[in-house]
Amino acid sequence: MTEKPNQGTAVQQQAYRYPRIWASIGWLLLAIVVTLSLVSVQQPVNVPGVDKYEHVAAYAALMFWWGMVHPHRRVAWAVALPLLGVCLEGIQQFTPDRLMDWRDALANLSGVILGLLLVASPLGSLLGWLERQFPDRLDSRHP
Repeated sequence: MTEKPNQGTAVQQQAYRYPRIWASIGWLLLAIVVTLSLVSVQQPVNVPGVDKYEHVAAYAALMFWWGMVHPHRRVAWAVALPLLGVCLEGIQQFTPDRLMDWRDALANLSGVILGLLLVASPLGSLLGWLERQFPDRLDSRHP
């Protein structure tokens, strides 16, 4: 009996034309999050709890982006990003004006879950849509 191609899987491998660009943007986003997690904040926003929304937004963006760039590695990213957040919270103990807060780690996890939901939605095809907007002459594989 011959097998039919698996067309109904939730995570399809997307072959992007510009994988290095997309990965570079992802690494840049990650570097920004790490840097902002560890640098001194001279004048934090003076609204109680607003930093938790920043954590959710940052980790949702990371999970959403890497979930699109590496759909076959979503689970790995969903585990690695909250662990990164916990590590960064621990490292903050060694900075002059940052403190570890378990609520930040919980906000990071919430952001990862939100990012997973977004990448599973129609928004998860954003990179494919962006690539269709670029002319083929930008593709280095075509002379």
